[in-house]
Formats: sequence, C-alpha cells, structure tokens
Amino acid sequence: MFKEDPVFKALPESTGSLVMSIKNGSIALPDFQRDFVWEPKRTVELLKSIISRYPAGTLLTWTQNDDASFGYRYFDGVDGTDRRPNRLVLDGQQRLTSIYQALTGVGDHKFFIRVWPFIDREKGCLRSLDDVELDDAIFAYDSRARSRFNPNDTDWQIENATFPVSEYDRLRPWFKKLARNVEADSQAADDLEELLNQFRDRYLQPLESYSFPVVDLPASTPLVAVCNIFETLNRTGKELTPFDLLTAKFYPLGVHMRDLWEDALNRYPLISEFGVDAYSLLQTVSLLERGTAQRADVLNKLSARDVNNHWDAAVAGMSDSLDYLKSQCGAISSSWLPYSMILVPMAAVFSKIADMRSKARTEALEKVGKFYWCSVFSENYDQGANSQAGADYRALHSWLFMEEPERIPEAVESFNLVDADLLLARANRKALFRGVMSLLIRAGAKDFDYAQAISSIQVPTLEHTRVFPRKFIQGLTFEDGELRDPDLILNRMLVSRDSRREIRDRHIAEYVESEELASQKKLSEVLESHLIEASEGSGLMERKYEPFLRARLSLLVDLIEDVTGQSLVYESE
Repeated sequence: MFKEDPVFKALPESTGSLVMSIKNGSIALPDFQRDFVWEPKRTVELLKSIISRYPAGTLLTWTQNDDASFGYRYFDGVDGTDRRPNRLVLDGQQRLTSIYQALTGVGDHKFFIRVWPFIDREKGCLRSLDDVELDDAIFAYDSRARSRFNPNDTDWQIENATFPVSEYDRLRPWFKKLARNVEADSQAADDLEELLNQFRDRYLQPLESYSFPVVDLPASTPLVAVCNIFETLNRTGKELTPFDLLTAKFYPLGVHMRDLWEDALNRYPLISEFGVDAYSLLQTVSLLERGTAQRADVLNKLSARDVNNHWDAAVAGMSDSLDYLKSQCGAISSSWLPYSMILVPMAAVFSKIADMRSKARTEALEKVGKFYWCSVFSENYDQGANSQAGADYRALHSWLFMEEPERIPEAVESFNLVDADLLLARANRKALFRGVMSLLIRAGAKDFDYAQAISSIQVPTLEHTRVFPRKFIQGLTFEDGELRDPDLILNRMLVSRDSRREIRDRHIAEYVESEELASQKKLSEVLESHLIEASEGSGLMERKYEPFLRARLSLLVDLIEDVTGQSLVYESE
C-alpha cells in the first residue's frame, strides 16, 4: 500500500536552497500560521547548531498545485515578489524565518560572528569545535537600540575582527583587510589570511550547505489530514544539559550531583524560589577554581575534586546573593531579576564576603551594589554572558578584596548611560525593563490595593500595566517630534493582577478620579511612589503624554545615579 500511495516523501534541502526559495516566494506560509515570535537568542542557538552540524529538527511542507486556493503569506522580511508559492511550510516557520533573516540581514536584529574564538593565534591554527566558545562567538545586535558600540560600522568590524553573518559568502576581501590590519609583516599577513580562509571553509560552509530533512506532503493530501498533522506534531523532548553530563561523569568518582543538588534545594529555599539552574552552581564552582564560567571549561576541566572543594561555598554564595538582590535591590522574584547569569559571579564573590569583618563587608556590599546596577543599566549581559561572568568575577575579586593591581568591573569603569536612551526604551528590552521596575520596588513603590511598599508585603501575582493606554495615545493629536510610543518602559507601572483587571484599559488618571476623595489621595501617594507625579497640573492629570514621560524620566535618572554612583549623559532634550 505504501509503495503505491505514499503519505509523504522526505528529501534533504540545504539552507542556501531554502533561503533562495523563501526569497523568491516559491516557499511561503499558510495564513493560519502564527507570526514570527522567536527572540534573537533562539536564532543564535540555531546558528550555533548549524555551524556545529548538529541536527536541528525536520521541516514539514505541503506541495501546492495550480488548482489549490489555500490562503498564504510570505515570510517576514520578504518583499518584491508576487509569485504563487509551490509549497507551504507547516512546521519550521520559526527556524526558517530565523535563518532567512540572519543570512540575508533583514529584520531589526542583525547577527554577527567574532573571528578570534575560532583561531589559536599563538599556534597559528584553527581551534577544534569542542574548544570554540560559540556562546561568545555569535551574537545578536538590535539596530534600533542605542549602544556603546555599533557593529554595523565597518571600521569597528575590522578593529574587533567581527563580521555580519549575512556577509558569510563575501568575506575574501574582508579577510585580506583584517589580516593586514593585524599583521604588519606581509608574510605573516598572508599566513593569517590563509588561516581565515580555512576558517571560512570549515566553520562557515554549513551556513550555505547545512541540510534539513524536509517532509513534503503531496498536493493531494486532504485538508482535514493537513489539520490533523499540524495539530499533532511532536513538540516534546527533554534537553540533555551540561549538569546531566557531569552528573554521569562524576558518579563513578563518588560525587553524586543529584544528591548535592537536592540537598542544596532543601537547605537554601531561595535557590528553589528563584528557579536557579543547577548548572549555574557548577559555573560558580568553576569560577572559584579557575576564574572561568565558559561551557568548554566547565565540561572539560571541572573535576570531582573541584566540586568537593567548592560546592558548599558556591551554594551558600548563591543563596546569599539572592537574598541580597531580593532584600536590597528590589528583585523580589525571578520575574524581576534582569539577568540570571549575573548570579554566577555574584555567588562566587558572596562565598567570600561572608568571612569579611563588619566594616570591610559593608564596603564590599556597597561595591557589589554598584556593580549590579551598572551591569543592569548598561545591559552588559545581553551578549557573551559566559565570558562576561568570568571577566566580572576576576575584576570583582580584585576590587572587593583589595588585590593589586586593582581592577574595576567593566560595567562600573565604562558606565555610559544616556538619559535619552531611557526615555525611548521600550518594554521589550527585558533586562532594562526589569531593572527599572525592580529599582522602583527598591525605592518603595507601593501596592495599589494596600498602599504599602511592595517589598514589604506578599503581592499576589505582580504584573504591569500602561499608565497611558494604547488606545488613549492613538486618540491624541501630536506635534511633529513628540513622543507617541505607548510601549515605552516609562509608560509602565507595577500593579497586582486584581488591580490590573479593575483598571482595565482606562487611563490611570481616569481610574484615580473615579474613586472617592479619600481613595484619590491614597492612590495619588501610591502613584508618587512609582515616580509618577499625580498633582494637579502634572502631565498625568492633564493627560499630556510627553510631559508625563519627561517628569518621570527626571526622577528615574536621580535614582539610577544614586544606586550606580555614576552620572548619566544628558541628551534627552
């Protein structure tokens, strides 16, 4: 039966071929597919799998014939084509959109590759894949955000040996320029250029030639069958983590990682409360032993002896760092912790802060606070978090424990936050958004229901809402150049789920004015605690969006300067 009437056929297709088919419109999406939703880090993970030649799943398509009238749309970023597609993608939209945007350079996020992680310059050879820290080699850049550097700048790319993924097939002239910029001697430059070309052939070739198994349903497949197949696609599967691998590696040596992990969860409830990953503790152990949190170092160099020597200190340090962030920094739950990776270097230094004398410990905690807030507001852990954790731990150790020569963490030493960036920052910049909200909690932001500090009570399901609703802003008349984006961080405030339901889509000022006079006074005090001026004539009460934003920005800047010990650059006007 299957020989005579196969349900489907499966054939391999290269990324280069798939990208070309997406670009010319011969492959498209059915109308019922959801929008592209992957975060940039998911695309980075997919690029790492492709470069490593690891399996990245199967694609499912549905052949279309001339008689088919099924609704379709092109992939995000595709324009300039009116071709009727030959196939529709039923499973693989997110992966294919990610690959298409990364390899063509379309979309808000651009993807870059650093050259040096792949090359051992001392030995003049390529590193093996196992020795390449892909977490640091590949990163995403939001072209809409302000940053201390611009990887789209060609001079910056040469200076930092970093190129756009979308240029992967046009690198020969760039390699030549890079080699001559690095090596003054012509022969050494030629040798480096040849090594760079070898790097391209070994590690970049898969960007073009990597093959996905593509299961193609014939055009004769009934619509009901297509719906059933789409709804029952297998989406399960447990990832094999580094912790699992090291658990198996250390077990014969008498170190039982599962038992250690269960004991840590039982002794230190905050680790469980914040959902700390077991692997983070192994990274902390690696920092304490070797000063590195790189994946390759944890997997290849960490020993059972290291775990025996440092596990208890790492666990206690992790709990102490969580307690500090919760009680002193407003990160009252994992939902409001800007970066989970920043816990690793903090846990490593907290394991030693506990042994300091009282005065020295106070000074050390003050420095830790500055480091934390500077890291959050410079968004220092958005890229290359493993490398950043190692560098920060080494610098923190020197800074806190008075080692010579003194080193200061990068985020503190190079802090350069512009108030205009805060004014224009949108809530989808998760780390910055969480940093602002947790800073408000630290400063005493009150709950709407009880008018008590959020940090001092158990607020059920803390959420956020817009101060000026989207529909309200859309109904305003703006002068040219006025701010009109409803999704800015400065337009968000923290409320309980019940309060959010009660407010619904009303303007906060309207909600306040609907209450009795006594309640209005209480709510005004609550708003003030969220850095929202609620007095008569304020931007909020006058329903003037930009004055509201600028007044709140001014108060927020004061808070940030206080916790970071740094001055902001003023450009918002």
